[in-house]
Amino acid sequence: LTFVCSIKVSRLPYKFDPRVGVIVEDLKGFPNQTQIEEIICLNNYSAFDKLSFKPEISLRKPLIENHNRSDYLVGEEIALNCSTYMNEKYKPHFEWTLPNINAIKELKEFVNKSLSISTLLIKNASLSDSGQYVCTISVLNLFESNVKNIEVKVNIVQFVKFKDKNDSMVHKKIVKDGEDFLWDMQFEGYPRNLIYTFYNPYGDLFLHKDKRANASYVYEEGKLSLSIKKVTVEDFGNYSARLEAPNGSYDETLCYASCEW
Repeated sequence: LTFVCSIKVSRLPYKFDPRVGVIVEDLKGFPNQTQIEEIICLNNYSAFDKLSFKPEISLRKPLIENHNRSDYLVGEEIALNCSTYMNEKYKPHFEWTLPNINAIKELKEFVNKSLSISTLLIKNASLSDSGQYVCTISVLNLFESNVKNIEVKVNIVQFVKFKDKNDSMVHKKIVKDGEDFLWDMQFEGYPRNLIYTFYNPYGDLFLHKDKRANASYVYEEGKLSLSIKKVTVEDFGNYSARLEAPNGSYDETLCYASCEW
């Protein structure tokens, strides 16, 4: 069936989800003076077949993020951000519920226009800090929450591993003379301070020697990239990348840059 919906009182953009109903964002009247009185959806093929919705006000579920891709170690600092978007007229109240009520914690709040963020810092994490971290936001009589599971371990083995090492789409690049060369790699590893090195087709370290070359390392996303501007014929061949953990464990991968005439 196909339904066409009309909104009484205001002409606000909406979307229809058959699992939920009609979803409308009415920030002007949020939270208790909504402009919307009723939403009516009519069947195109029958004037008697219709759906009627009354507005129900609710908050967006907050987003909890942590910037550590691996598990936490005893003694490390746990940092969590709880964020939500809201009309600038209203300031949400944040409340954290922790698995360890005796945790040494620090709370900070930031507001940037419609974005509100609460940052939770746990100093000197212990095994008892493992568990569910609940962030609850509230405005007037409205509440919404989200949960993040954190695990604190005594020790984690240092390791590093490149993904998709055998994927020719990732590790074989065809570029023309004068074009830019870009090689993106995905990896897993611990700890954060992994050491990366690149070797050119002649087996030489070249990042610090060639001003056209640049490397990008983003641990949180597990991404390592190599770019070379305006390649020449001398640049074509096999490039290798090496990632090494402080304990000496490492992994290597290759990329073949070929010329297209």
